[in-house]
Amino acid sequence: MTKAMLGMKVAALVANGFEEKQFIKAQRSFIEMGATLKIISTNQGLVNGWEGQAWGHNFAVDASLNTALGVDYAGLLIPGGQRSIEKLKSTAHTKRFIGSFMAAHKPVAVMGDALSLMIMSEQIDGRTVAGPVAMRDEAIKMGAKWSEEPMMIDNAMLTGIADLDNMDMFIEMMQDVFTNNMMMDQEAA
Repeated sequence: MTKAMLGMKVAALVANGFEEKQFIKAQRSFIEMGATLKIISTNQGLVNGWEGQAWGHNFAVDASLNTALGVDYAGLLIPGGQRSIEKLKSTAHTKRFIGSFMAAHKPVAVMGDALSLMIMSEQIDGRTVAGPVAMRDEAIKMGAKWSEEPMMIDNAMLTGIADLDNMDMFIEMMQDVFTNNMMMDQEAA
């Protein structure tokens, strides 16, 4: 694999209870592409993943969500995890942080139920999205077009199911979205 993202920083937006398997798989992928994944969280110091039916590992937080700026990162990863999502929904900084990536047309990968953060952040109007079927009606109500495919790329945003059956395909599509965006940025420079 080429190091298409060599030296780039990607933000991972998480709080306690994020889906650890999704995060680790994506983290490995970014490392293989030469990027550094930086954890942005509402938590200070450490953030705890969720593994199956119990708490998982602790990960060091690189920056606090209340001071983090999207301009400092090449792209955004949002793993799923209901506990994490509920905590992230409780602060206005989540909407600001996500919105900064979307406004700058930077790549954003939204895994599974993290789609609800995009809905809450009002970032899906006019976009085609995929994700858990339970979010379909809410996404459409917010102006999105719903795809029955497991994953969907709309400009620089990837949404979709990132469970065990679809994880490898999600990671491949994520790599494409991020590397294509990096190449377009380099051509524009």
